[in-house]
Amino acid sequence: MRRSIRFCPDCGQDSFRPETDKSWRCAHCDFILYQNTAAAVAAIVVCADDILFAVRAGDPQAGKLDLPGGFVDNDETAEAALARELREELGLTGIGARYMASFPNTYPYGGIDYKTVDLIYVVDLYERPSLQPADDVAGIRWVNAGSIPFEQLAFGSIRRALRYFQESYAKQPGA
Repeated sequence: MRRSIRFCPDCGQDSFRPETDKSWRCAHCDFILYQNTAAAVAAIVVCADDILFAVRAGDPQAGKLDLPGGFVDNDETAEAALARELREELGLTGIGARYMASFPNTYPYGGIDYKTVDLIYVVDLYERPSLQPADDVAGIRWVNAGSIPFEQLAFGSIRRALRYFQESYAKQPGA
């Protein structure tokens, strides 16, 4: 679902119309608004043969499984965003993460479909830490990497990332 933007944020006239799939132009003052892809990060946290999942506390997709992560803030690197999100959502700090791949996604919120690119990292743990779900996480679940419940995952990008992880990344030497 894509909510229509009618009123120009610059002149206030009811003359704002879509120009492309990511821009709107005002017919009155010629102002252009762009909605570019937002960056988001997520971590495949692995311990032994299990992957850590977060249970989403709120919409979109409340109650569904997701990887811990979130949006990259303005003037923040993807790595700093990942560290911040893991700390805020789980209390997980001091971990190393390695970049795996990126996947496009659509994030529906408030009647608007936001386009994102989800940067996926892998975090290897040698033992399960004591974690405290917080922020927008209602709970956590450890799931065997070979038994991921894909139908319970919140977003298509996370399904694609975990399939990629299962099919190729986890099988690489040294991974």
